[in-house]
Amino acid sequence: MNPLAMATRLSVLARALPMRILLVDDDELELELLADRLRGAGFEVTCAANGEAALALMQERWYPLTITDWQMPVMDGLTFTEALRANGGADSYVIMLTMNSANLDYERGYLAGVDDYLTKKTPDAELFARIHAAFNTLALRRTLKDAQELLETTSRVDVQSGALSPKEMERRLHSEIKRAQRYRRELSVIAVTITANGASPDAAILRDLVKTLERTLRADVDWIGRLEDKQQVSFAIVLPEAAASDLPAIRDRVVAALAQYAAPDASNVELKSGIASLTSMIANGLQPDVASILRTAISDHAA
Repeated sequence: MNPLAMATRLSVLARALPMRILLVDDDELELELLADRLRGAGFEVTCAANGEAALALMQERWYPLTITDWQMPVMDGLTFTEALRANGGADSYVIMLTMNSANLDYERGYLAGVDDYLTKKTPDAELFARIHAAFNTLALRRTLKDAQELLETTSRVDVQSGALSPKEMERRLHSEIKRAQRYRRELSVIAVTITANGASPDAAILRDLVKTLERTLRADVDWIGRLEDKQQVSFAIVLPEAAASDLPAIRDRVVAALAQYAAPDASNVELKSGIASLTSMIANGLQPDVASILRTAISDHAA
């Protein structure tokens, strides 16, 4: 395949991936010959004489693809790959160069983190095909990683309101309860149910209401999560370090803020709120967990 055509195709496949390759070999002649072949194909190439030098270069700059010799002084290719993976270089593709693959310990190499193997006498057609596969794999890995991060981010936030999602709210509230019990700290929750004209408010109103609620709370301390409730729209305002005696004043402040809330089509927004305190529940012989503290708060505002 024409090297220029290959580089062009790679640039499309790899999207934002830089066309950088790190070559690692103690044989200067072999190193320069391979570097010239790759540079002629349009790649940006950096060379290192051994694994230790390569690791130093990797700390300064990310190289999507590393092609390294196996046998080298100071640090061989296998030790280099193990160190690279141990230092968080999971997003780099490693091709191991060998003189002869007949007696190669492939299992040991793959366990160390080697992605692929090539003999040093590989013709250009196969060399560029393997490089093509390497960048294509990296592009796929990056796409999957971005998709996973997006999924994790969106799953933590309720799309309609901008508060924490029900699952994330329960997970985080569980942690808050355990922390309060471990350090004998206070923890309180205000349950809030919101309706507009007797129905569930639309997403725009919910986002504005959550922002209004957030302005009444302590920044980076208190937080809001949506409850899993198919019948109505409910939120939990979680207040670490807030004692039962603090709750009436906090609830009054929340209610007052929402009473002043004004938005299109939200003139008939109705709010119900209830409170629950960890220490009060324990004093009443109740076992505090996520379900019980939310149930207590919801029962209070229903009363």
